[in-house]
Amino acid sequence: MPFEIINPAGKANIILISEHASNHVPDQFNNLGLTDHQLSLHIALDIGIGNVTRALALMLDAPAIIAQFSRLIIDANRALDQEGLIPQISDGHHIFENQNLTKTAIDDRINNYHTPFHQGADQLIKTKATQNAAPMILNLHSFTPVMDGQIRPWQAGMLWHKDPRLANALNQKLSQRGFMVGDNKPYSGAELNHTMNSHGCHHGYPHVNIEIRQDLIDHQEGVEKWAEILAADLKAIRTMPEMADIKHY
Repeated sequence: MPFEIINPAGKANIILISEHASNHVPDQFNNLGLTDHQLSLHIALDIGIGNVTRALALMLDAPAIIAQFSRLIIDANRALDQEGLIPQISDGHHIFENQNLTKTAIDDRINNYHTPFHQGADQLIKTKATQNAAPMILNLHSFTPVMDGQIRPWQAGMLWHKDPRLANALNQKLSQRGFMVGDNKPYSGAELNHTMNSHGCHHGYPHVNIEIRQDLIDHQEGVEKWAEILAADLKAIRTMPEMADIKHY
């Protein structure tokens, strides 16, 4: 199964999506020609975010969908025509089994991993969309403390494209707690936002791509701390009247 549903009967009108939570490479791909160490790095998964997503789903009593394949197989947060969908090089690491793929091989990865994952997310959203208020859609990721030699000072980042409601609300809550929060940092939601464009913006539901710095959640204490913080703030935000609205752009 290319994805796992956590807490499928969760009652909160919130959906969590984490497409970079796993570094699993099915046997037929021969580890993609990589070592186990390489598959433990950020190139293969967003370190810590799977555990945060699981904990947060239970604290919120919300359903979550978690991918069960590495983004090196195919990146579910990229459109099918987007560069890097099946990376041949990532952070200087050559992904040998991704070189010179045939159209058939690419289509197999799309049909067996990318499409089923997004269909699973769609089904979760359709279930919640029968409620009176628009569901809040949260995409969860983590980012490296240093990139290209540059230290990233933010503890978290809120990525958004057309609808800033949820990003702004979380930014304010976390800033009040004393955290440095990036507004469309360390990445821009206008560029890397396929999942939220598809499952949030497309429907007009409040949504955000949450990024947490990896050194803060690569251990159990940090996972529990950030899950508790986000659960408390999201419960408060869920009650805000503007979060019930459907907006079309």
